[in-house]
Amino acid sequence: MPEFRRADGRIDIKSLTLLEIEAALTGLGSERFRALQVYKWLWQRGVREFDEMTNVAKAVRASLAERFYIPFLDVVAVQKSIDGTHKFLWATEDGHRIESVMIPDDERNTLCVSSQVGCAMACTFCLTGDLGLRRHLKPSEIANQPLQVRQKLDEQARISNIVMMGMGEPLHNLDNLLPALEIYLDEQALNFSHRKITVSTVGLVPQLQKLAEALPVNLAVSLNATTEEQRRQVMPITRKYSMEALLAACRDLPLKHAKRITFEYVMMAGVNDSPADAVRLVKLMRGIKSKVNLIPYNENPDRPTIRRPADAVVKGFQHHLVTHGIQASVRVTRGRDISAACGQLGKADPDKARVDEDRIQAIRIRREGEGYDASRFAFDDIV
Repeated sequence: MPEFRRADGRIDIKSLTLLEIEAALTGLGSERFRALQVYKWLWQRGVREFDEMTNVAKAVRASLAERFYIPFLDVVAVQKSIDGTHKFLWATEDGHRIESVMIPDDERNTLCVSSQVGCAMACTFCLTGDLGLRRHLKPSEIANQPLQVRQKLDEQARISNIVMMGMGEPLHNLDNLLPALEIYLDEQALNFSHRKITVSTVGLVPQLQKLAEALPVNLAVSLNATTEEQRRQVMPITRKYSMEALLAACRDLPLKHAKRITFEYVMMAGVNDSPADAVRLVKLMRGIKSKVNLIPYNENPDRPTIRRPADAVVKGFQHHLVTHGIQASVRVTRGRDISAACGQLGKADPDKARVDEDRIQAIRIRREGEGYDASRFAFDDIV
């Protein structure tokens, strides 16, 4: 792993693995067991200064402070949607902005985490791609997102699931993603179950194989088409890794622990939502341990020509998949009023994105009086 250094020469200690911290401490003449103490302070206690590590010898703390620093993201803004979704806007040390989204759903709280500043994939339906790729996030920046959300929200909002579906293409940043995932999974660090972590990709075939071999996390492939021509139009990566090659790789993946690959399918009216598409999608899933997550497109002013399909079209599409043996769900749009929904991250101004709280409250009271479930309000009800 490369060393991430500040201008003063100090190394980002939270981008190091436990073994690397151990090697660093033994190099300083300290006992090996001190590494685990430091590691727990970093990831279980979330300390910001080495002097807070009270069970570590004072001399060791001083040596650590000379050679390392403890990085954190700066909180720029936290927005709360009418449906309870929280969006966190973070600033990195070099002034870039990234976003994370906390999505509550009954007893589950899912955190959508970013892996890059911007994205190089340029999928036509995704606003994040408009930014281009500014840079990869470091392991510490990827792992700090759930740590700092935990610190920011109360215990009732405990994170139960992690999805690498925020800004960026996670597998394009695989070298930094893998150590961050190890921190997520390590019971001495963030201690998430592999069953609760999902990594999404547009289909970088070689990296997909490497991830599957390295860690037993869940995989989600952004498919969004049922023909090669269709997919090339909406996902430029298809010119490098064809849909045929991608699906062949998915069939050959060494899936562990009875896992299935989730195929994400953003439904766009008149593009990929026809009955013929549903028929083709069933055929594409043959021979793959899979499930399909249908995502009705989240309309926005930056993409005026792309429209969301009618609910009846989405339901009919899902019905065809299910009746032909495909496990298929429809993703409920969350956080749309704060530009936190799928494909919207990275572009919104945190001040302009705010919706008038008095109007929201008035609508909530009116709807509850009419017997509506306020948690299911559509954004169309308030704009």
